[in-house]
Amino acid sequence: MPGFRDELLDWATDEATECKSIALLLDSYCRFLCRRGFAIRRCNMTTATIHPLMHNSRHVWSDRAMEPSSVNPDVLVARRQYRFGASQIDEVFFNAAAPRNPQFVASPFFVIEQQGEIHEGIRRQGEEQRFPVFDDLAALGCTDYYGAALRNFSGLHQMIGLATDRPGGFGTARAADLKNSLRLLSLLLNTVIESDTKNTLARVYLGRDPGQRVCAGMIHRGEVVSIDAAVWFSDLRNFTVSGEELPPEKVVERLNDYFEIVAAAIQKAGGEILKYIGDAVLAIFPVSEERGAREACLAAVGAFHDVSDRLAVFNQRGLAANEPELAHGVGLHVGTTSYGNVGGRERLDFTVIGRTVNIASRIESQCRPLGVTALCSGDFAKLAGIRAGSVGLFDLKGVAGQIELYAIAESGKI
Repeated sequence: MPGFRDELLDWATDEATECKSIALLLDSYCRFLCRRGFAIRRCNMTTATIHPLMHNSRHVWSDRAMEPSSVNPDVLVARRQYRFGASQIDEVFFNAAAPRNPQFVASPFFVIEQQGEIHEGIRRQGEEQRFPVFDDLAALGCTDYYGAALRNFSGLHQMIGLATDRPGGFGTARAADLKNSLRLLSLLLNTVIESDTKNTLARVYLGRDPGQRVCAGMIHRGEVVSIDAAVWFSDLRNFTVSGEELPPEKVVERLNDYFEIVAAAIQKAGGEILKYIGDAVLAIFPVSEERGAREACLAAVGAFHDVSDRLAVFNQRGLAANEPELAHGVGLHVGTTSYGNVGGRERLDFTVIGRTVNIASRIESQCRPLGVTALCSGDFAKLAGIRAGSVGLFDLKGVAGQIELYAIAESGKI
């Protein structure tokens, strides 16, 4: 008859390999332990993350549906629940203030962070407990708790705590098996985390769609695809002058303020930011089966109006601090672009290139001379069906033939 180690290995090389997320892996692991008689009532795992908004994640597994515990809103970034049959996982993402949160300092994880592990019995309900969370676990009928820091090769801090409602607790033999199982769980967890980290970094630095393509293997130089899209090119005005007059940290702050405003509006409209070029933004609104060329153009115009509204609010607040306003120019065009990898053999860039992108950039360069905020090509204006006034025919640098340009009003209606 196979022993615990054999069954653990079978689980790790069969069922666990199908788990592509932390939530799925944790649920599978806890279910395995329950099948082996560990009677896990609740499991709590925390993992450091590499993400610009999040410091760490916490996954709380319960063997049945339960009302999620309260979380300090000052440290909360995002939260969602998963149901896996009878079991449930509460997934929470925390910001950088989480390690200083009083809830964490009063938890077993704070001790685990200092000592590496903890094994402590849970007293009966109503009796004094070492940790506040033990009061909740006692109410569930839990009798024992084991927690440990997980070994990993990713460099990310990971901890886990498991509570059982088994009479007599884990016991010596089961506690030893539990420790052995965590060693194998660590290896599996690191594989999932490495994949999550890869996808997160690709998405943050390349964008959602480019990141997915790169992670799927589109990484060879010259590997490009043709896509139809509305192209956005915007440039922050007077930034060079600000760089001469303001301290470096203030320059970066204002640049990030602008990028945050533009990025929020573009992403809300379904666009994809491909690149920040100094103080400029290059983005696309791809044409797809779900969104035709006209809808892609309208999405770009909608994003422009949204940015205008956000800038107006931001600049109104800046008046009180006597700060110069943020202003920009926007060029919009539509057409076919080459989308993929260019660069040196060992240093590539994933971007869009081609005539459509060049025209969008050159269109934006005419905004300041014409005294307008946004211009689009005649092709763009006709395809979108928007109200825009022609400002004439122009010879754009590097573009063959004259291009008719149209001014888009900041408060105009589509």
